[in-house]
Amino acid sequence: MKSGTSLERMVFFSDAVFAIALTLLALDLKLPEGIPAEQVDDALVAALPQLLAYALSFVIIAKTWMSHHSDFALIRRFNANLAWLNLALLFFIAMLPGPTAVLSDYGDDPTPWPSVLYAANIAAVYLMLAAIWGYAKHAGLMDREMAAHVHRRIFYARIAVALVFLLSIPAAFVLNAYTPFVWLLLLPASWLARWFSARPESTGTAPD
Repeated sequence: MKSGTSLERMVFFSDAVFAIALTLLALDLKLPEGIPAEQVDDALVAALPQLLAYALSFVIIAKTWMSHHSDFALIRRFNANLAWLNLALLFFIAMLPGPTAVLSDYGDDPTPWPSVLYAANIAAVYLMLAAIWGYAKHAGLMDREMAAHVHRRIFYARIAVALVFLLSIPAAFVLNAYTPFVWLLLLPASWLARWFSARPESTGTAPD
């Protein structure tokens, strides 16, 4: 089997997993059956945590898919290690609807575990994205024209996202339901990652 064919099959399979994960997220968006008409407004307000958790996970999966798509536009060669790293990423993508449902149902309760499960899942997603990106460069599977500073910027940005979610795990045992506010650190963390990588101006980069 040719390397290009194997790479294409892996990308097509990955796209299917991303699509299924997005579909499973939407299945949790529903109101209880048999609600009287006069209680629909209250039920919609009560469903806001589910909608917010869905929106957050949708954005994360969509952004991960965009990064994955751009990565494999630059990865030219295939090997078994790359396939296993990609499967590990898909494992955590496929798992995400579970922690999303837990966060939407129990995120307001005084317990750290919904936020812990969710943060661990997202951190794993971004660590695997960084691992794929780093391994492809190290193993010579990537487009040889990829500039070192561009590769470094993207790698550091993904590590920064993972670190924010990892740091929120111990914080959850203090903050409980307020743990998602820690995730707002993603904005300064992303800026710091760009500054730390000291990238010059460039074009044709993949999204972080």
